[in-house]
Amino acid sequence: MKKLLLKIIILITILNGCRKSDIHKVDLHKVIQSTEILTFNDLTYSQKQKLEYCCYYYPNNWRDGIGYKKEDAYFVKAKIDNNLLAKLTESNAFSQEDLLNKNEFCLYGKYHNRWGFISLEGDTIVETQKFDGHRTLEIFRHKNIDEVIVGPLPKRPLKMYIKISNSKNYPNMTPEYKINQ
Repeated sequence: MKKLLLKIIILITILNGCRKSDIHKVDLHKVIQSTEILTFNDLTYSQKQKLEYCCYYYPNNWRDGIGYKKEDAYFVKAKIDNNLLAKLTESNAFSQEDLLNKNEFCLYGKYHNRWGFISLEGDTIVETQKFDGHRTLEIFRHKNIDEVIVGPLPKRPLKMYIKISNSKNYPNMTPEYKINQ
């Protein structure tokens, strides 16, 4: 009986070890596939209408916002591999399937991932929305590619990154992309 119990424990240990090794490395450079800088004039009429309540950023605290004109703001249109991002984002609370199938905004925003930007001067572009970080204006999903429009941003960005909130299998991974000027 002791030998059988010992074999079962060894088998369980081996199987648990195999499960961990099934986690494949993710090439972070393939998550954000391309970017493009947009201005207010590049937006469609419906996108401009969504900007009725803007534009402030909050460098010190959420009470003291600094205003800027939406006509002077920048927007980033990025193509994101949603399968890779969902793999990175999977947590104990949200499976990859949940992240991809609930709605397009499930991968982006206050509960999972936040956008981050570095300005041309090398500074972090301060968040513009208290709970969402930077606003995701629109998402167009076509199979495994999400085309997202993020903004308005008060400064022109040089680099974009995605801060992943709570990854189960890939902690401390941050996909980033140098924006084409």
